[in-house]
Amino acid sequence: MLQTSLGKYLAPTSMGAGYAIAKVLLLRWFDTELALLQDFTMQFMAGVLIGFSLRPVVRVIYWKPGTGFMMISLMMLVFGSSGNLLLHYIWGTPMDPGYWAVFKAESLTALIIGALALVLLPPPQHNISIGWIFRRVRNEMNSLLLGKLLICGGFQVILFFGLQAWLDDTMIAVGFSERIQEMMALPPLDFQDKILIAGIHGVLTAILVWLLSMVFLRSFFEQLVVIGSLAFVLGIFAPAFANFQQIEPLLLVDQIFIGLCRTFALIGFAIWMFRRPLE
Repeated sequence: MLQTSLGKYLAPTSMGAGYAIAKVLLLRWFDTELALLQDFTMQFMAGVLIGFSLRPVVRVIYWKPGTGFMMISLMMLVFGSSGNLLLHYIWGTPMDPGYWAVFKAESLTALIIGALALVLLPPPQHNISIGWIFRRVRNEMNSLLLGKLLICGGFQVILFFGLQAWLDDTMIAVGFSERIQEMMALPPLDFQDKILIAGIHGVLTAILVWLLSMVFLRSFFEQLVVIGSLAFVLGIFAPAFANFQQIEPLLLVDQIFIGLCRTFALIGFAIWMFRRPLE
């Protein structure tokens, strides 16, 4: 029933409820006062967005339950909480106890969503095992692949700093090079560490796209729309939506637009590097 007629909308909605309940309860465990400040409705809507973005991927890949749990959790973590942690290091986000409470709650919620998706969005068949994934990884691992991953990491560095300097109107400096220098001078990290962290973020994203390209065999455009939308929702839109009332509106629009451009550019480049041509 969850895969036909109204069921296709009921499943993501149910995942939204599960996401909101799990995140708020976990946050109460780590920081009760911070949990009281959360808007349950916004958390629910963010969870619904995540459910709808996961459905086109989860439903069409014939994972076995263990493989599905591993891959969905990786998507939630790499595109979501853990990936954003790396970017927050670059921006110098204060890593106070409240931040770590939210991070731990989101990371554990990612595991819960990984299990919940297997119940609400089960694939028609269960064929792909963890062993099959590991064998494909071992067979394809070579110097060319490592080179492609490093290129994706370098491309993310260019995208992250270049798009931010080009599109962010809130920056004080006027010229493009001055804006780059302003970003590099932001505390607490020096510019080498910022470049390294942005590159690691790009490599991790590319690894996940590579793994998905093994099993999500579609045209380039369809892969870009589905995987790009998933990465954008998990990494940019859902977190902004969940914290909508805590972010200044103009800054929020800038963050979402720049994040949209950066995410689709990086995902599209990684898909182009790793996709299998359709026969």
